[in-house]
Amino acid sequence: YNLSYTDIYDFCSKKQSLKKWEIELGIHHLENEHPWDQPVPEELWPKVASYCDNDVIATEAVFDANQADFVAREILADISGLTVNDTTNKHTTQLIVGNDPSPQSKFVYTDLSTIFPGYSYENGVSTYMGEEIGEGGYVYSEPGMYWNVKTFDISGMHPASARKLNVFGDEYTANFGQLVDARLAIKHKDFEAAKKMFNGKLAGYLDNKELASSLAYALKIAVNSVYGLTAAKFSNKLRDPRNKDNIVAKYGELFMMNLKREVQSRGFRVIHIKTDSIKISSPTKEIEQFIFDYGKQ
Repeated sequence: YNLSYTDIYDFCSKKQSLKKWEIELGIHHLENEHPWDQPVPEELWPKVASYCDNDVIATEAVFDANQADFVAREILADISGLTVNDTTNKHTTQLIVGNDPSPQSKFVYTDLSTIFPGYSYENGVSTYMGEEIGEGGYVYSEPGMYWNVKTFDISGMHPASARKLNVFGDEYTANFGQLVDARLAIKHKDFEAAKKMFNGKLAGYLDNKELASSLAYALKIAVNSVYGLTAAKFSNKLRDPRNKDNIVAKYGELFMMNLKREVQSRGFRVIHIKTDSIKISSPTKEIEQFIFDYGKQ
């Protein structure tokens, strides 16, 4: 019923108990040893009251320690039109699909074998180029000791994959793209470009350096929540019921497998891959440029 203004546990990006926060923040940690399902003798009421007092003080400390998350939630509420009490997932969904009661009818589901010939997904098992792969990020390693190793990362793999696959359809993928592009524009100090996005709703935060930083953080939280919603086991407006194969993550995984083969075919040793990063032993300028060009795909 939105009787509260917001929920601290919900808006904190780090989910943990109040007691764990007490330890982490170095404040007074107090446990109540009395069974919760038993009456409390009157002589112990002051002790239980002291415990409750400490919980309130600790809650205030947690709130103070997570101001960035709180301000981010207020900003998301401002630009989505929902309340500060609504979850990050609700704000993000509202920004992408608005009030559409059934946005999935506009979503695009892609059979990945049309992009990666030879790929198959059957009975929950994925195979590609004769290799059985997991259902998350691609992991590969060649254990050993290496010198002159360089790491290459793909920036925002899951958001890039979602946009490449147009998973939410033309209109809604464009809205998601605005979330990503607005955050990058702010990160690169291109405030004029960011001011034009979301019908100018962001403009009020971009004339102040501190507010702009808070907005960038809010958008980062929103963007990071999208992949989880597309792959969620529970029903939500960003989940396509046809997507049994988690195609957003799988697209990136298959892309990294192809990149590995391409690098190896050019005579270089790939020693490690973890989701969106690849480590190469003794890379040359030529192979570095090849990786950069390949990543632009």
